[in-house]
Amino acid sequence: MKTNVLQLHNVSPEEFKNEILTGIKTQLDNLKNNLENSKKSEYLTRKEASILLGVSLVTIHVWCKKDILKPYKIGNRIRFKREEIEATLENS
Repeated sequence: MKTNVLQLHNVSPEEFKNEILTGIKTQLDNLKNNLENSKKSEYLTRKEASILLGVSLVTIHVWCKKDILKPYKIGNRIRFKREEIEATLENS
C-alpha cells in the first residue's frame, strides 16, 4: 500500500491547528450563508398572489401566459416566489 508523507517545516502544531480551524470556519460560514439565502424564498399560491397584487385569478393566469409572472410547479400545484412578485411591482 502506498502512503503519502507530508512534512511541515517551521510550523508549530498550534499554528497548524489554527490554520485548519480557520479554514473550517470559513467553509461553515459560506455554507450558512448559502442556506440562509435559500430559505428566503417564500412561495405563494395563486390566490395569495392575486391578493398581494390586487388582481383577479384570471389576470394572474393571463400574466403567466405573457411571462409577466413566473409560475413554479411544485408537485401538481402552481406557486409564485414572493420576491419575484415584489420585484415585478417595483419594475412596473
